Amino acid sequence: MGALNTIMTEIKIDHQTSISGLTRARVRQPKLMKSELFRQTATVGGLIDKIQVSNSPTVLLGECADGLPFIIELGNPQMGAMLIGCDHGAGKTHHLQVLAESAVRMNAPSALQLGVITFKPGEWQSWVERPENKQHLQGIFAWYDPWAESLIKNLIALAEARYDGRQSGAQVLLLLDDKSFIEELSYEAQMNLHWLLEYGARVGISLVATINAHQAAQFRFWMQPFRTRIIGRVLDQSAAKILTQRGDSAADGLDPSIFRVWTGAGWRTYRLPLLGD
Repeated sequence: MGALNTIMTEIKIDHQTSISGLTRARVRQPKLMKSELFRQTATVGGLIDKIQVSNSPTVLLGECADGLPFIIELGNPQMGAMLIGCDHGAGKTHHLQVLAESAVRMNAPSALQLGVITFKPGEWQSWVERPENKQHLQGIFAWYDPWAESLIKNLIALAEARYDGRQSGAQVLLLLDDKSFIEELSYEAQMNLHWLLEYGARVGISLVATINAHQAAQFRFWMQPFRTRIIGRVLDQSAAKILTQRGDSAADGLDPSIFRVWTGAGWRTYRLPLLGD
């Protein structure tokens, strides 16, 4: 996989030093990070308070074992689209909501816009109702909603304009909650979405999708464009290998809400914080 092959080339880096889009402090290489290593529950707001202001659109992944935030600077084509895979109940939707909340809190609407496609819009209802989120929001739609296809079509038009140099503007973050429902879309919308997964990051359109681990084998075509793979608890080792394209994720030993990402130099493990302050 090519997502993070040049990231974290050294074992130790200075606090808040960014390497190819990922930022982390005092990097260590744990054998396996279990939830008991995290001494107290972190929140999105508490972790954001520890982050220095960045000139690039930035979102939060989670909390490292030393209590420091693990963040991503969006807009890096090398990272491409990101796939989050784990067993049912291990934290996929919550992970997307951490990304969404941190996106709103850490970036101005002129710097970052957000869209969500999900099979269960009700899980996002409280998020939609917050006034501070509305200026960032392009929409939260169900996979079967015609407005989801309109959102994808609009993003394709934006991508084409940016390729032609006719338009710049805010980074766009599109969250796809459980992409196993992608076949609810028309064939045209599916192909447009596949194109965005492959090339969107080159024109400032970043996509993050989740999938249940037990569905990995039947959605290989849709996993192929993802250059960055994040994995949570997966008990089936064959499914974990399909999700990560590696055989050493040790995902069966992770607790719920603990995730790992391959950096090219090794695995980095983090815990999802609670939403809010």
